[in-house]
Amino acid sequence: HNCAILDNSSIKCWGINSAGQLGIGSTDDRGDGANEMGDNLPSIALGTGRTATAIAAGGAHSCAILDNSALKCWGKNDAGQLGLGDTNSRGDGANEMGANLETVDLGTGRTAKAIAANRVATCAILDNSSIKCWGKNDRGQLGQGNTNSLGDAGSEMGDNLDTVDLGSGRTATAIAGGGWHNCAILDNSSIKCWGIN
Repeated sequence: HNCAILDNSSIKCWGINSAGQLGIGSTDDRGDGANEMGDNLPSIALGTGRTATAIAAGGAHSCAILDNSALKCWGKNDAGQLGLGDTNSRGDGANEMGANLETVDLGTGRTAKAIAANRVATCAILDNSSIKCWGKNDRGQLGQGNTNSLGDAGSEMGDNLDTVDLGSGRTATAIAGGGWHNCAILDNSSIKCWGIN
């Protein structure tokens, strides 16, 4: 699937929608039939008065940074890739988006300034330029030095979610997600990657 931020800062997504990754309250694919695009393609409800500043599309989930620097994710959540402390998909049924969609807890006082989604996990650069990742971790794609998934149970997010160790004094300026791996550009313009290899 694909998502775009429009010139009015709204979001539209199209393509496969097996787990609600298009955020339209159903599992109907969009863009594969007549009269499904353009004005007929609904914008994603982000909450009253909320708009988007960044978007990332993963394997079967999507995440957006909102104009207030909060982060919302929707779609497939079998490994906690939405970061909501459970494994319930969002966006595939009525009344799951907009104000009903919880924001991702990134920690006390922390907000997101960049987002990346890979096939089964999500990573964010926080306002302090550290990185946190959550979701499936079978190949080390969360950068925690283990293979434990995070974000799929209570008390795994927020202050309990450790940052990725980028090296002594190092911070991130950009992040990208691949199939089962992530890469970051560091403040010294070097690159570090973790996950499947």
